[in-house]
Amino acid sequence: MLLHGKWVVLREARTSDRAELERLRSDPEIDRYMGTDTPPKGSVLKRVFVGSASGALADFVLQGPGGRIMGLLSFWERSVPHQAAELSIWVARDYRGHGYGTDAVLLGVRHVFKRFRLHKIYLRVLWYNTAAIRCYERCGFRKEGRLREEMCVEGVWHDLIYMGVLRSEFRLPARDGAARS
Repeated sequence: MLLHGKWVVLREARTSDRAELERLRSDPEIDRYMGTDTPPKGSVLKRVFVGSASGALADFVLQGPGGRIMGLLSFWERSVPHQAAELSIWVARDYRGHGYGTDAVLLGVRHVFKRFRLHKIYLRVLWYNTAAIRCYERCGFRKEGRLREEMCVEGVWHDLIYMGVLRSEFRLPARDGAARS
């Protein structure tokens, strides 16, 4: 399955993607934005290639111009069945700030709402990841809450912001009308 956006293509992760995803994911800045003090050493990616036992509804590789792998977009099943999923995304350093993440989130959210008939998609983001927060807001997510000093990163406690979008609220922005699935 391929989902084509304005700038990216989302496709299901393949075993052959693992080495490149691990190389890109080794960037310590990704850990800082995801709230981990130590690199996962493949543990995050191992889940992607394990299959349905991982708890993920969908894992998509982000491909950019020329088919280059740029990151990973995942939707996780909520442990309590309330027709909701949690979104997680990371984009390699060289591809940040160019709209690829926004395009990927819009494509993925649209697809997951349609395919799984979910009521809500939500996410958690550290307060200092302002670029990601702006991206999520452009995609229709709203701030729903703040957990004070929820995550310790590099020895400092930071607030975690919860954001969500309901199926009834989600609309593709006019500028991304070219996105299709």
